[in-house]
Order: sequence, then C-alpha cells, then structure tokens
Amino acid sequence: MRIKFLPSGVEIPVDPSKSLLQLATENGVKIKSICGGVASCSECRVKIVEGTHCVPEPSKAELNLIGTSYFLDGRRLACQVRCFGSITVDLTEQLNKADTQKKIKGMKIKDQKEIHAKQDTMILTESKDQKK
Repeated sequence: MRIKFLPSGVEIPVDPSKSLLQLATENGVKIKSICGGVASCSECRVKIVEGTHCVPEPSKAELNLIGTSYFLDGRRLACQVRCFGSITVDLTEQLNKADTQKKIKGMKIKDQKEIHAKQDTMILTESKDQKK
C-alpha cells in the first residue's frame, strides 16, 4: 500500500494511524498548512485522483471548512484524510500556491535622494548620479 504524489511521482508507505499531511511532512513532501493540521485553515486542500475508496468520507467538520469544493471536484483536507489503501494525490494546487505566495524582500527605487538632517530639519538633495 502506497501513497503516490503527483506531479513529482514520489511514493511513500501508507500508515492508517497518521493523516495524509503528517505522512507527507515526515517524508519531505510539502503541503501548505497554516494551522498545523487542526482543520481550521483549509490551506492543505489536495485532490485524490485515484483510490478514493481507500479513504473515509469527509466528516461534518471537514465539509464545513472545505464547502462545496468536495462535491465539485473531490478536494479534501490533507490533515483530515487517513488512508487504508493505495491512493494517488494531485498536489498541483499546492505547487501553484507556493509559486504565487512568495514574500517580497524589498524594492529598489530608481531616483533615491540623499537625506541629510540639520537641526531637526530634513533637507533632500539630489545625488551626483541624478544630476547627469
């Protein structure tokens, strides 16, 4: 019994005592989760593309969090899914989240001016590069 993650093709063994999120984290497969697996953020949504018969139906708590997405395309919360057989999980949505949520470390401004303070007054002067 194995869990296969797409699109990477990584396979890990099934452990019914642990959630899909726990198994993925322990085996180096990244699934985003803000709440740490307590079913309160819904960031760990994944799509089970094969083996849906090997996982229990979602609980009321999970359905309240994921809403209609389960009924529309079968997405589940990785923190709530336990596997009892081989499944294939599509992590494409997770990869797209990682690409679109990068932190901005800073920005460059082209026309920076030197700032000098004299007696509680700020005086802005152009740098030598800007005068050219």
